[in-house]
Amino acid sequence: MLVVCICGCLSFAWLSSAKRCFNQRGVDRRASRFVMSIHCFRTAVSDSIHLQRHWDRQSCPSFKLHTASLSSVQYNNRSLSPWRYRIDEREDRIPTKILVAECLYEGCIVNKHEDKTYNSVPVLATITVLQKTVCPGNPRHYLVTVDSVTIPVACTCVVPRQMISSLGLG
Repeated sequence: MLVVCICGCLSFAWLSSAKRCFNQRGVDRRASRFVMSIHCFRTAVSDSIHLQRHWDRQSCPSFKLHTASLSSVQYNNRSLSPWRYRIDEREDRIPTKILVAECLYEGCIVNKHEDKTYNSVPVLATITVLQKTVCPGNPRHYLVTVDSVTIPVACTCVVPRQMISSLGLG
């Protein structure tokens, strides 16, 4: 099943990269397939590492179901570098809404107090999105291309760069 989802994602990326303009209905169809391929891929990967055993053969289950089962863990509040999530919303991108992490402190939480001898830094991940741009000469049609964006997904506590270089480690 993992192979099917990966092939579906790759074939969708190839199809959507063609230089062709679509009306809103065509954009919506491509967006729907794109979102389903992402859900399918994420579910297949999590299934392969035994995080989720529920596989709906008609359509891939929503990734929200998977994250909901893990949401009680709340790493963002238990971390030495706590973070919160905010919604980054852009109408020219599919998905239009992406959750991004924001570090709550400059330093790290040590013994229930902020220690600025350490740094809280974002952990970055690259995700695939569809970019939607208006076609020249036809404002009711859109060019849809595959793109990647780097977003903060969490925060972690690190030793400052100055300390690494002073120790001769960097």
